[in-house]
Amino acid sequence: MSALSYSKLLWGTYKLFSRLLLLFTLSVAAGCAPNIPFLNGNFSPKITPKETAATPLPKDNETKTDKKTNIDPRLKKIASSPSLLANEKNIRAAQKAVSIVQSQSETQVVASSNLGPRLDDDSVELDATTGLTMSKVINDGGVLNAMTNAANLNVTASKLIYKQSINRQLIEVIKAEQTVVNFQKVKSIYDDQLKVYSENLPLIETAVKANVISKTDALKLEQLKLRSEEAYLTAKTASEAAQIIRQKYGLTDSDKFFEIGLEMWKSFEKKSTTTNLPNIKLIETQISILEEDMKAIQSSFKANVSFAGNATANVTEFDNSLGFVGLNISLPVKDGGKRTFEIEEKELQIAGLKQQKEDAILLNSTSFKALSNFETIYIKRLQLLETQAKNSKSISEDMELKLRAGAASVIDLATEKMNYYDLRSQKVALEYQKINEIIKFYEVIGRQCDLTALCDQINDLATFE
Repeated sequence: MSALSYSKLLWGTYKLFSRLLLLFTLSVAAGCAPNIPFLNGNFSPKITPKETAATPLPKDNETKTDKKTNIDPRLKKIASSPSLLANEKNIRAAQKAVSIVQSQSETQVVASSNLGPRLDDDSVELDATTGLTMSKVINDGGVLNAMTNAANLNVTASKLIYKQSINRQLIEVIKAEQTVVNFQKVKSIYDDQLKVYSENLPLIETAVKANVISKTDALKLEQLKLRSEEAYLTAKTASEAAQIIRQKYGLTDSDKFFEIGLEMWKSFEKKSTTTNLPNIKLIETQISILEEDMKAIQSSFKANVSFAGNATANVTEFDNSLGFVGLNISLPVKDGGKRTFEIEEKELQIAGLKQQKEDAILLNSTSFKALSNFETIYIKRLQLLETQAKNSKSISEDMELKLRAGAASVIDLATEKMNYYDLRSQKVALEYQKINEIIKFYEVIGRQCDLTALCDQINDLATFE
């Protein structure tokens, strides 16, 4: 193509675009298009109150940055894990999806051109055509509104999943820390037991050789020592594994352990409703997304009306250009049952989620009752162990006096002291079991952050604009 022909092509394309744009603008201004919000630039997809949670608004004089500067440093480290960073990207992707859907309500412009040889009788000439198409939705039956609502709800769901993930990782750290604390208690008792055993072992061995005490009695003391050692080694192994978990989240020895409230769960029934529990809210949001999807499918059965304009021209014969500005109306007639099947699919998915919701509500309730029952048993067992330990200590003190007077044996005293520490060890194990039962309950209801009063901070972390 010569420079002259190329310039002619560019100039022709520019004239065509300019004419069509002017025609489109004048048509709208003159009232050729109906008075529809889409055309007036005032269109805003309808968002119901339940969807507004997708984009929480900051409080007065408070910004997202300000919120996130007040996050617990330990929680920040947990939030920096690869899985949570992936969740962040999912939230941002969901937010982009909202913009993608909303962009479909804007004027769509497509330009095209063709360049190539044209066969005319016996001659071959270089030819070029160009075209421009514009369209703007006037009425799609509610498809875009439903799709926008679904997209916003998907943002909400993504944030709920993010909160669930950070709650699971937070509780993993809390479990690890409580395991370390439990080992420290077990080790303290074991050290005391080992001291008693070591101090009395020479005397016991001498007494056995002198047939003052039997080997059977000595073996009883050895059995108590071995049982204590087993508990110690088990707790030590668990503690070492727990330290690795803390390191996984970047927590060091300088990072204090999370303080946990072990009695807050008792007010669960008074404060809780089915709507404020994260696991229930996520299921409800997923149901709402499917319902909006169904609305979009059902709306697609209706007529789609758009304001359209198009023009095509041969650049070398520009006066023969063709153009159109007006309404484009399309109405689906037959799709082989595709949309009907899609609606039925969504209905089945909704039914499944509703069953999951009922199961979750039941599990929340039964978990609370199970913890309440455990608490009753715990109190009774704790009282019994404390009484037994108190009695054992008194017996040991009495035996020490009798031993000085020659009225008691060293094996009896050592055994009773070992038994006292064994009772203390049982108490520690019971307290550790209670902590794990409470943690299990919070895991079921999805409110692990309540243990540490960090729920508000997690909500702030889940704010992505």
